[in-house]
Amino acid sequence: MEKVLKVLITGVTGYIGSHLAKVLFEAGHEITGLDIEWKKHNSQVSRYCTRILIKDVTKHICDEDYDVIVHLAGLIQVEESVAHPTKYYSTNLGGTVNMLRQNVNYQPHFIFASTAGAFDPQSPYARSKLAAEDVIKERSKNYTIFRFFNVAGSDSMHRQVGRASHLIRIAAEAAAGKRDYMYMYGDDYDTKDGTCVRDYIHVVDLVNAIRDTIKHGPFNTPYECIGSGKGYSVKEVIQTMKDVTGQDFTVKMAGRRDGDPASLAITNQFNLLQPKYELKDMCLSAYNVERYTI
Repeated sequence: MEKVLKVLITGVTGYIGSHLAKVLFEAGHEITGLDIEWKKHNSQVSRYCTRILIKDVTKHICDEDYDVIVHLAGLIQVEESVAHPTKYYSTNLGGTVNMLRQNVNYQPHFIFASTAGAFDPQSPYARSKLAAEDVIKERSKNYTIFRFFNVAGSDSMHRQVGRASHLIRIAAEAAAGKRDYMYMYGDDYDTKDGTCVRDYIHVVDLVNAIRDTIKHGPFNTPYECIGSGKGYSVKEVIQTMKDVTGQDFTVKMAGRRDGDPASLAITNQFNLLQPKYELKDMCLSAYNVERYTI
């Protein structure tokens, strides 16, 4: 039987956090959930948690020991980070520094949600995550740093709300009729079809990998990659969304966005990750969530 661990999840009502809370609850762990606000759309997350903390990660001071801290809370909008870099360094770097200062009697396993953008850090968002990685390696004795590639899809229960910023969700909204059209940003990159190439990972595969990592223990490596192992262009993702949903929608061309590298695809897969879902599964589950929610 798996050992019951005390786990703190920051950003617990967010997209990844809500999925993770569910699988860790099902694994029998004792979960404390921390978020700056308790998002109504994922209010059911409270049933997975023995304790709920409505706190800011840059200010929260721990009052108990945890076996594991999964630090997911942070800001993720690339374009916003270009306009407001201080905000991103304050939250993503400052929040991580604060969580590492927690008053614990022993070193918890610190699991950090970094980004594949750290491979080619062209935006303040990516640079704030890369700087946080450096601090973790200095301050923590037991850590696992995950560089997430583009996370998509849903377990059909939990979802991402607010303004969509990732390609698959934007395409799902267009397919579901929530948008009159969507933009494709740049078609003159040095890639196979001129559009940006990214690796995509289903959120369920990702949280299962985190669950298995908690069981395994810290890796203490520079970073671990979580992705599918395949790179897809923007055009390929849009066409896949159209194919699996049977919906056509309008796509307009726009210029390149600041901070977007041409290609980010996984090169060294995390050895505990065995992806079950493909791009078509991510697109279809994202579409089903969008078509049945307001």
